[in-house]
Amino acid sequence: MKYVYSKVNDLNISQPLAVSIGNFDGLHIGHQNLLQNLVAISKNKKFLSCLVSFNPHPISYFKKDKNFLIDLEQTKIELLEKIGLDFYVSIIFDKTIANLTSNEFENTVLSKCLNTKLILSGLDFKYGSGRSGNITTLKNFSDKNNIDFNTAEVVLDKKLSNKISSSTIRGMIREGDVKSASQMLGREFEVRGTIIQGDQRGRTIGVPTANIKYNDLQVELKKGVYAVNVTYNNKKYRAIANYGIRPTFNKITPLLEVHILDFNQDIYNQEITVSFNQMIREEFKFDGIEQLLKQIKTDISMAREILNHGN
Repeated sequence: MKYVYSKVNDLNISQPLAVSIGNFDGLHIGHQNLLQNLVAISKNKKFLSCLVSFNPHPISYFKKDKNFLIDLEQTKIELLEKIGLDFYVSIIFDKTIANLTSNEFENTVLSKCLNTKLILSGLDFKYGSGRSGNITTLKNFSDKNNIDFNTAEVVLDKKLSNKISSSTIRGMIREGDVKSASQMLGREFEVRGTIIQGDQRGRTIGVPTANIKYNDLQVELKKGVYAVNVTYNNKKYRAIANYGIRPTFNKITPLLEVHILDFNQDIYNQEITVSFNQMIREEFKFDGIEQLLKQIKTDISMAREILNHGN
């Protein structure tokens, strides 16, 4: 897959493209289904498949929101590569593209910057200044320019009885319901980071932790204790994680602390990926270290049971 990160005025791809447009944050199973169809259609038509997205996310750009994205860009790139796309075009969302009308977006992005031959669109796609463009205007543009136009059906999760959407998944993560979020994502919600030096209190009580500063671009997880899987050096380990402010020790800065089960390597300054399987409990303040340690042992037993049951 070719990754193109560009301002709109510098974008120029001349190969014939089958295109889907949108942010596709989280690449949930609905997104995956649409893009798999795009890849299949493009091969049949002898076009190259292309996802056109925006960075930063337009909502983050306009509202200056932090803690919004389900996945950071590198995770998104890796997931798209697995789907088999030919191009991932990430347009820098700035004042220029924000001010394009729907007609200007069509003529600039789809006609001038890209050699668009086919469009596969979700039913709720909106584009252009004021979100004035929709699938009706996009179809009209396609008809006038001899571009094949297709739409994808809304994907439903029968178990959850909800429309699968990035906003629904963000809400689940904020509520700590990572298990339901995983069903919609088709994988576990994950956080990546470089292990930083903590106060090493966990090591002194026999529960050493790998500490990660939570990236403030990602949707904030509910504070609490989770059964998780950790990927380090391409190997997966079972673990337990606490995300919170550690009120027992009167801390105020949120931190992700991960205790990797049956693991004793020194991995300071190394990158790990933490994948959230299930919430065990919310974070709360203990009267002292003894009470905290007793609860940690219970949490570890629960994490082992949850993760063992997963296999």
